Amino acid sequence: MNNNHRVLIVGGGLAGLGAAHALRKRGLNCTVLEASPRAGGRIMTEDVNGFRIDAGANIFLEAYGAVMEMAEELGVSVIPTPTPIVGGTYFGRKLHGFYGQHSLKSRFKTAKTLLSFQFLSPKGVWQALRFVRMLKAQESHFSFDDHSPMLDIDTEESAAEFVESNLGTELLERFVQPVLSGYTLGYPEEVGAAHAMAAFWHFGLKGVVWPRMPERGVGALADALAQACHENTRLSTPVERIVLEGGFVRGAIISGGDFVEADAVICATTASTALRITPGLPHAMTEALDGVTYSKCCRVVFGLDSSPLPRGWYGVAFPRQLGGLVSGMSNSAVLLPTSAPEGKALIHAFVIGEKAEGLFALSDEEIADRVIAEAREYFPAIPSQLLFSRVYRWKEAVCLAPGGMMRAMSELRRQSLSSLRGLFFAGEYMGGVPSTNGALRSGIIAAEDCFEILQGSIT
Repeated sequence: MNNNHRVLIVGGGLAGLGAAHALRKRGLNCTVLEASPRAGGRIMTEDVNGFRIDAGANIFLEAYGAVMEMAEELGVSVIPTPTPIVGGTYFGRKLHGFYGQHSLKSRFKTAKTLLSFQFLSPKGVWQALRFVRMLKAQESHFSFDDHSPMLDIDTEESAAEFVESNLGTELLERFVQPVLSGYTLGYPEEVGAAHAMAAFWHFGLKGVVWPRMPERGVGALADALAQACHENTRLSTPVERIVLEGGFVRGAIISGGDFVEADAVICATTASTALRITPGLPHAMTEALDGVTYSKCCRVVFGLDSSPLPRGWYGVAFPRQLGGLVSGMSNSAVLLPTSAPEGKALIHAFVIGEKAEGLFALSDEEIADRVIAEAREYFPAIPSQLLFSRVYRWKEAVCLAPGGMMRAMSELRRQSLSSLRGLFFAGEYMGGVPSTNGALRSGIIAAEDCFEILQGSIT
């Protein structure tokens, strides 16, 4: 095979780096063009005063097969969390806990929460039990590493429509909304029913939630991939346009107007960026990409000498019915003790949707003051003097996978292979259930498609 053929990869996030790594192993000449001065995309890690903050994606699950395989291949140390995730919701001026089902004691605590009828009414408990049975019946569809079964249940229905029509409003507002918002950073009306079902199944309803985290945080995997692809990566190199002519890819125009010729291009950006830099796509492909939506999030992270959450709790969600600013809080030091000095707490507080958008224009100090002031209303033990605070703005945080999106992306892949020679798409929106695992898988799949097309054209 002629290895002089050149592949451009637009975007140096997990999808782009995964594609580059896969192509390198096949001996193909590839170049990653990343607009920002760093690789990693929405995986962003910062070291502050002995704390290690994963400011973007911050959790891996055992079910993330592609991620676990890549970590092993690159020698990234991955460790299980000390205990299953424990968390809860705030309702009726008190916390209601849900515990990983690792022991009879944990199961009893969760049952006690439900049967106290302070969190859910008897009707709501029945709705919750019916929800678990419904997900159990669909279990075979919920793989993070083979999303083809998900296509069978990916209807146009939103999570809110599904829950309200099949279960009821009480379960939607007191349980589904706060928990789903904590995972997707969006609201049930924005998230597809299939996406929501997979999320709930893997984050606790199937049993124990066992994250397996890189010892130095999620960013360690992106760092290792970036290092492996360092010679093939050009940072601070925005792509202005991917050039298409007569159904073929010709290359890309980068910032400054220079044209970079290529035999294939893997567009590993968000869907909105892919739309902007790829004019001339067939209408059906443009329409599909335009249907991909993302949540908005403003995250305030701060360090404390001790956690304000109940002992051993990872996180707490706040139902939107409360009308507050903060949607959820978590303590990363419970999930990954190495993320904080011994005994300290690393708190993440999330603001999502329009409320997050309303904060974006404010200064970091103003945002932190507002968010932490509300957090103190729930947890008065938060001291006035913090160890530090940081603010992160994510205008496109997590792909929400609205109803039907996964099927649309499967068709998009088919169309790009058949009608646009040499153009491939990658990103969490192309990898089934949106996740870091989906992003990495999509890059590897795009690389495999690219390899096969080029091999067929030059052998």
